[in-house]
Amino acid sequence: MVQPYKGNYQYDKKVITEWDSSAIGVYYCGYVNSNKTLDVLYVGKGVGDNGIRGRLLDHLRDDYWPDVTRFGYRICSTAKEAEDLEATEIKRLNPKYNQQGK
Repeated sequence: MVQPYKGNYQYDKKVITEWDSSAIGVYYCGYVNSNKTLDVLYVGKGVGDNGIRGRLLDHLRDDYWPDVTRFGYRICSTAKEAEDLEATEIKRLNPKYNQQGK
C-alpha cells in the first residue's frame, strides 16, 4: 500500500542523516514555489537496505542538482510497488532531471 505524501523537508545532509528510517518508496526532489507546494525536479525510488534515506544521501554526496532545496516522499509496502509508482510519477510530472524514456 502506498502511503500519502510527506514533505517538504529541507534537502541537506544533516536533515536526511538524522531521519531515522530505512523505508522503501518514492522520493521527490525540487523546490517550494510561491504556492508553498513542491515543484518536482527529480523523482526516484529507494528500495535497497538504506531505502529512501540512502538514495537521498547518495544524491547529496554526488551533488547532482544545485537547484534542489526540498524533498518529500511516499512510503511503499514493496519494491515492486515503489518501482511502479516511480514510473507513473515520472510520466505524470515529467521532472527536469529524470532521463527520458524511463
